[in-house]
Amino acid sequence: MKIATWLEHYSGGGVERVAMRLARDWVELGHEVAILASPVEERLRASMPPEVDWVPHFGGRKTAPPAIGAVAPDVFFCPGNHYTSAAARIRMHLGERSPPIVWKISNDLARRDFAWPMRTANGLWVRQHHRFIDRVVAMSRAMAEDAVRRAGIPRERIDIIENPHLAVGGGQVATPPSGRYLLGIGRLEPQKDWGLAIRAFAKAQTEGRELFIYGEGSERARLTALIERLGLVGRVHLPGFVEGMEKVIEQADLLLLTSRYEGRPNVVVEALAAGSPVVATESSVAMRELLSEPASGRLLTVREPEAVARAIEGVLAAPRPEPTQTTVDALASARAYIETFDKAVSRRGAGR
Repeated sequence: MKIATWLEHYSGGGVERVAMRLARDWVELGHEVAILASPVEERLRASMPPEVDWVPHFGGRKTAPPAIGAVAPDVFFCPGNHYTSAAARIRMHLGERSPPIVWKISNDLARRDFAWPMRTANGLWVRQHHRFIDRVVAMSRAMAEDAVRRAGIPRERIDIIENPHLAVGGGQVATPPSGRYLLGIGRLEPQKDWGLAIRAFAKAQTEGRELFIYGEGSERARLTALIERLGLVGRVHLPGFVEGMEKVIEQADLLLLTSRYEGRPNVVVEALAAGSPVVATESSVAMRELLSEPASGRLLTVREPEAVARAIEGVLAAPRPEPTQTTVDALASARAYIETFDKAVSRRGAGR
């Protein structure tokens, strides 16, 4: 099978990391992969096997249809919510020549973080997705049910596939910090709301522990200023984006996730697999599934520093959960996607 996808940027975000991992796995399984990407993102190419067909293009969504038309893939994989406007443009411009389109839901569809006008507009946009998407991948049952309700996509066109475990398969391994620490992993962007995490850490009784937030993004200067203003220099650290975080996650006293919206965060899955408890905001419908057991941590519906601080203190005082890690088939997710792609191709073929 020839699979095409589009990656607009790479700053350590989960959507792009998962898409890159899947592309490598599909190549290992013997399939062809073509990646449309901005020419300035050469580090994307450096991490791909040489068999991947690299298709530079300059105009983002505007040039996606002709690029896909030239590549002529069997299926187009839309790796996240951010990319669905390109998928719609591909279907609109190519019509019957468009390949089947498979969309992975990467973030919460409700977007409760938006103000009312934008939230309403987003809801109307999501309701149009059934018109140009052939098949959908949800990362949990709750996300699948949410897609039926909000996007109007029939349940029989939705498959549930968990993300691949990004730690599986070797590669660079980051060295954990010395001493005891709390951990945050994610881009330094408004979505992640690391300001809430830092303010909560300032209020919590953490008995000499430090907070490390790994990631990079546009909010670095603002967060650095907040750390200085709260007198947390030397206690809160922003080491940047680092690969190979499994040991760092395993040795953390807890994982902190204060996002405004998420999908099914890989970092939470990896923390629970390693036996590290989690304090998280209810940023998607999948979070209740992930943190269903009291021992796994705390899930917060209130976005206040005091509430997050009390949750941190409660988790630190409780016994650590048992690791959930089981034997992992490194290619299981990639194989499941191939089955979904086959269904999408068969559906389009039957409809012609």
